[in-house]
Amino acid sequence: MRLKKPTLIFVTLFFILALAACGSKETGDKKASSEATKQTSKKAAKNDETENQTEEMKVATTMEEIAAEKPGKYSANGYNKAIVHRNLDEKSFQDKDSFQVYNSLLNLMSEGEKYKEFVTFADEFNKEIETVITKTPDGKLSEQSTGENGNANIAILLDASGSMAAKIGGKTKMELAKEAIDQFVASMPEGANVSLRVYGHKGSNKDSDKEISCGSTELVYDLKPYDKGNFKASLGKFKPTGWTPIAKAINETKKDFEKAKLSGQNIIYVVSDGIETCNGDPVKAAKDLHDSNIKAVVNIIGFDVDNSGQKQLLAVAEAGGGQFETVNTAEQFKRVWEKQRVRLYNEWSRWSAENYNQVSSEISKKLNTLYSKKSDFSNLMYDEKSHLTDAAYYLRQKEQISSETREEVESLIQQRRKIIEDYINEKYKGLIEHVETEGKRIKKEIEEKGKEKKDQYSNN
Repeated sequence: MRLKKPTLIFVTLFFILALAACGSKETGDKKASSEATKQTSKKAAKNDETENQTEEMKVATTMEEIAAEKPGKYSANGYNKAIVHRNLDEKSFQDKDSFQVYNSLLNLMSEGEKYKEFVTFADEFNKEIETVITKTPDGKLSEQSTGENGNANIAILLDASGSMAAKIGGKTKMELAKEAIDQFVASMPEGANVSLRVYGHKGSNKDSDKEISCGSTELVYDLKPYDKGNFKASLGKFKPTGWTPIAKAINETKKDFEKAKLSGQNIIYVVSDGIETCNGDPVKAAKDLHDSNIKAVVNIIGFDVDNSGQKQLLAVAEAGGGQFETVNTAEQFKRVWEKQRVRLYNEWSRWSAENYNQVSSEISKKLNTLYSKKSDFSNLMYDEKSHLTDAAYYLRQKEQISSETREEVESLIQQRRKIIEDYINEKYKGLIEHVETEGKRIKKEIEEKGKEKKDQYSNN
């Protein structure tokens, strides 16, 4: 039967539409397939890139290189044995060599970043003993403090008036004074400067010689470091003869200090057996000296002085910011210097003990810190080594790697441990030894200095 023309057109159109639909579906499937392929390729490329990064990791050969590593995914407190094993199960190691396996394990458990804290600490640790040794008691012959440099400038003013010729116990006051002064100056602290000025040693105690005697004061030993022979010779240059110009002697001593221009505490000891007899004003002279830029302390030792004389000499000492001691016998005179000796002995004992203890305390703190850090460092090293070794054995047990590969990986782990251990022993042990050695040296110096000075001031 023949189809009618309209029917033929309809059938033809149907086939055309059907073909078009099929083509469209095929195109869509191809696009979807292509997109999926692209995503898979990207994912694979990313995985390949990660694997390549792992494989390209270099084996660290120095502590600095190890400390520069990024922390492993399960490092430090993040480590969990079961989780690490599960992570290893998700990977394939059968086609990897020992270096690749080793680096993969480090990616999981490297403590590099934590090691960096200990390396930085060691680099920045101050191994020097920083305790500031306090000033020595040198020159603290009075209750007043010494100058900034710890030295003392000690001026002794000795009365050489005629009354010093009087005898006590078979010796003249002058002889006893010279003996006591000589013993006292011989025990002066190291670094102290000493001078000896006499007054009233010319003329006589007669009225006719008053003018010449009242004008007489002489610096027989310049303000300088003590020299036993020269100082003793200076004591023998004069005898007691004249009047008592105390004020003039104090005023001239002010000039002595100004001329010497020595830093440190300026201390004066006036040894006299009587009051001013030359119409001077020793109270004003002492105050002027004490209040001047010299800031000297004026101490008075009254030797066999009557009541009126004691009052004046006490006033001089108070005006000069010092102390007044009165003695009536040779024994008492010596005890004045003995008090200073005992005080200095005690000062040195205290100085030695305090500084020794302070240095010891700093040493202990530094060593405790170093030993604690060293212990933590070592523990971290052994923990990392244990974690890496366990993972290598686990892979062997799961037959992910061969026995030979496991041994090679273990060798790399041991090599890493040795690098870290050597660093700890060298760096931290070096710091500890330096602190101990330097600390012992300083403590020894303190002990020796203290013993030397205590022996000097000992009455044995």
